[in-house]
Amino acid sequence: MSIVDLEQLKDKNVLVTGADGFIPSFVCDRLVELGANVTALVRRNSGNTLKCIPHLVEKVKIRWGDMTDLSLLVMETKNTDIIYHLGAQSHVQYSLHNPLETFQTNVTGTINVLEAARINDVKRIVHAGSAEVYGKPETVPITEDHPLAPRSPYAASKVASDRLMYSYYCTYGLPVVTSRFFGIYGPRQSIEKAIPKFILKIHNNEPPVVYGDGMQSRDYMYVTDAADAYARLGVAENVDGKVLNVGTGTEIKIIDLAKTILKTMNSNLEPIFTEKLHPGEAGRLVSDPTKGMNILNWKPTITFEEGMKRTVEYYLKHTELYNNLNVVV
Repeated sequence: MSIVDLEQLKDKNVLVTGADGFIPSFVCDRLVELGANVTALVRRNSGNTLKCIPHLVEKVKIRWGDMTDLSLLVMETKNTDIIYHLGAQSHVQYSLHNPLETFQTNVTGTINVLEAARINDVKRIVHAGSAEVYGKPETVPITEDHPLAPRSPYAASKVASDRLMYSYYCTYGLPVVTSRFFGIYGPRQSIEKAIPKFILKIHNNEPPVVYGDGMQSRDYMYVTDAADAYARLGVAENVDGKVLNVGTGTEIKIIDLAKTILKTMNSNLEPIFTEKLHPGEAGRLVSDPTKGMNILNWKPTITFEEGMKRTVEYYLKHTELYNNLNVVV
């Protein structure tokens, strides 16, 4: 395995796009812990309220703005050493109904990040890619060489961003590294995602609704493990221009996911099933994480059972945040 010196992040000037989102908020936590000077780019909302990083307001520089604003990115990346580009419209199902907005956010945002990095000579750009780019996999586990076959507008936007990164590496020599993360879960995740949705339904004494027959599967990683991998992508050696899968390599069927949550919550409910999968959904997304683990000198430390226990505890502790929200299936 390679040696990755996380001490290099101390006093580095880093920008995190989409910083108030689920995964980026934990990346900010990890970077602050490692001593980096973090600028958190947060998309402006009507109340200027922070959802996931209010605990960091004294520890990071909050910059309200939008990735589609190139002039803002150019200004904010002066003297920046590393950009962690995690900002995106990240909901597959939302993209089915709003494909244009998804592309404007994800693709225009990405090319603006790249242009700002090129103009200001940023030393490393880490792109938060997605396993959704692989579509319906031909072989499992999935390696980085697997063909890209996006099945939703969201996945297509991530392919476009992924290949834009590579094009700037080839054309301008920009030091980019593209990650393709698999399933990430944990506290602060949107309730539109499967795990929070299952937890909150069970808490309301409603059975979790599983799409299809539940035999579709994912590779689930606890969010703090993902944040540590992201931090390492910023300082790892010999990664420029490369693509790295980041996952656990463990396959978990959705029916087993639902049963694990039911067991964790001591519930006697049974899952119920729908007739079909969502349009554009892949059947199996399970990584071969060997390359990423070796290059990053990284491996997950939180077991699925422990991560699920922590996640359930978080949502049950914060039910007031979701009392007025309708959790649909």
